Amino acid sequence: MALIFYPLLILYWELLLRALDEVNPFFGISLIPVFLFSLSAGFLLAFVFLLIKNEKLSRILSGILLCILCFLYFFECNCIAFYKIYYGIVYAISMSRQVIGTFSSLATEVFLSNLGKDLLFILPLIFYFIFIKKIIPDKDKKTKKKALILIPFAVLFISGVLFSRLGPNADIYTYAFSVPVSVPATGLLTTFRLELSYLLFGTPEEKTDSKSAELWTPAASENKTSSKKAVSSNSVSSNSISGNNTVSGNASADTEELPVEYAYNVAVDFAALIENETDPTLKNMHEYFGSREPSQQNRYTGMFEGKNLVLLTAEAFSPYAVDKDFTPTLYKLANEGFVFTDYYQPGWGLSTTGGEFSNMTGLIPMWMDGGHSFIRSISDYMPYAAGNLFGNAGYTCRAYHNSGYAYYDRDKTHPNLGYDYKGIGNGLVMDLGSGWPYSDLGMLEATTDEMINGYLETGIPFHTYYMTVSGHCNYSWGANAMSNKHKKEAMEAFPDDAPTIQAYKACNKELDLALEYLLKRLDEAGILEDTVICMGADHYPYAMVQTDHDYYAEMSGLDDTTASISRYQNTLILYCASMKDPVVVDTPCSAIDIMPTLANLFGIEYDSRLYSGHDIFAENYEADEASETMPLVILPVSGGYSFVTPAGQYDAYNRVFTANDGIEVSDDYVAEVKAIISDRWKYTRLILSKDYYSKCIEKNLDKSTP
Repeated sequence: MALIFYPLLILYWELLLRALDEVNPFFGISLIPVFLFSLSAGFLLAFVFLLIKNEKLSRILSGILLCILCFLYFFECNCIAFYKIYYGIVYAISMSRQVIGTFSSLATEVFLSNLGKDLLFILPLIFYFIFIKKIIPDKDKKTKKKALILIPFAVLFISGVLFSRLGPNADIYTYAFSVPVSVPATGLLTTFRLELSYLLFGTPEEKTDSKSAELWTPAASENKTSSKKAVSSNSVSSNSISGNNTVSGNASADTEELPVEYAYNVAVDFAALIENETDPTLKNMHEYFGSREPSQQNRYTGMFEGKNLVLLTAEAFSPYAVDKDFTPTLYKLANEGFVFTDYYQPGWGLSTTGGEFSNMTGLIPMWMDGGHSFIRSISDYMPYAAGNLFGNAGYTCRAYHNSGYAYYDRDKTHPNLGYDYKGIGNGLVMDLGSGWPYSDLGMLEATTDEMINGYLETGIPFHTYYMTVSGHCNYSWGANAMSNKHKKEAMEAFPDDAPTIQAYKACNKELDLALEYLLKRLDEAGILEDTVICMGADHYPYAMVQTDHDYYAEMSGLDDTTASISRYQNTLILYCASMKDPVVVDTPCSAIDIMPTLANLFGIEYDSRLYSGHDIFAENYEADEASETMPLVILPVSGGYSFVTPAGQYDAYNRVFTANDGIEVSDDYVAEVKAIISDRWKYTRLILSKDYYSKCIEKNLDKSTP
């Protein structure tokens, strides 16, 4: 009976996990490796437990292992239901202490809300313990010639490996492995096997033949783009920036139309690096980055030079937290500075830490080496991350978080990004109020003196970073201290909204008050016009998407899902009181574009080719052509990578490209953009795994322009 029970048990758990997964599709070619690996794992378990001579010991060990596996399956089921991602076992274990310490009540609530699903995973265990003596019989009744069991195991396992390595998901199985993507593609047990294997022996590298590449030069670029408006003069008569290469706005003053030849944001001599490089992978990287056309400087280059910067990542922020009457400061900041009408915060699959990493580094976040990009960056040289970029430009850089200071290892990641970092437990002293989540207003009240007084005393500009927490889930009365604090106001302001939506808007009232306090203190100090405020989300409030109802869709009024492009459209705040009029920006942009855009606005030297993102205001591209310099929003969704460009939108889930009005693209356009995305992902991973910044920026100390 063991030969039937164990294979069917593993297959049952794998298929049940897929069936309960509301993010990834059940059917697809990935079912093939799931079947092959599940059945092979079952035969292996049958062989092991039938091989043990002492049947009592075999039954005990089998029962313990099955209980552990059952827990892992319904743990991952809870993760995909609540966080919309699967977690690696190594990472989950490393985070367990922090979760228990900070989010124990939330974890309990998630578990109880999915109790019905969890029971479905337990049913086979009940069957096992009822029929345990038939599944693992007495030794005189055990299967003879047990070694024969290894034959179906080997056939199924080898078939699964061959299919995975040679099939359409070969990259996921090898060099592009990550837990959230691998679980739907190969199954949970296979993913854990790969995770442990790659953690011990390293993730396989994509085979890359180093070959001669045509390096970018300013002359070649000017010849190539001589007809583009970015190279010619631009009018500054209105307050609009268009995403289709029509630029006609200025944020501060009217000036005469003058011909301008803009330089490029470059700082690294890749030709010299290539000439002296012996490592084939690094040489290939030099060739790739050296061949990319950089972004061109523009009318906004240096617009904020010398000003202070307050950068915030707002927990679970969305456009629907902005209301003219209920959150007037958020409304003011979103509508009186640069107004981004086509901005996205992608669902990177790493919860808060992924969004925070993209906002602060301009790099695509991803799972790698048993953890994620932020953890991997701890030992890397990160000169283009926000703190180091501004610190190297002479700024005083501080970072704060109004929750446990070590959560997500921020006590290690943020100092490496160039900050004097404080959270609760290592220097941030604030009133914790009535409980979780803690007050953003309280964090600003506790830190603003240090920020402002230091500047007034020394004249040294500051860059301060905040990771907020008031907008954290769950969104319900009683379970959220910030929602409760503003419950009455939210219920009066939005009487027709569901309680979940009211609670979400209520907790974001605290963020609004924090920003109101910040503006007030800056104004009182006489430095409001000398300070830029930039804020993006870490992710949309995915906790509003519940098993029985999608409250986020109800709040937005859109008939979309987690696979839809519209689900990730968000609001980017970029505001300075010195701007006379708002500037509307309809260029497609996303979180990875924040850092290169800020670097250009503040006139800080950098090499734009070394970011995953793109200066939003650069214009050296054609709307209907796929190029390295075009605005590109990358949206990982189930089914691949959706994207938004000036030419239109590609829906990876439905595999449909929709061109913008008046735009015609070539038949190869989607394939060309996909190739660009693949390279961005590949070389971002290599930047971190090879500590690449230390290989190209430190070696290029004179920062001569090629």
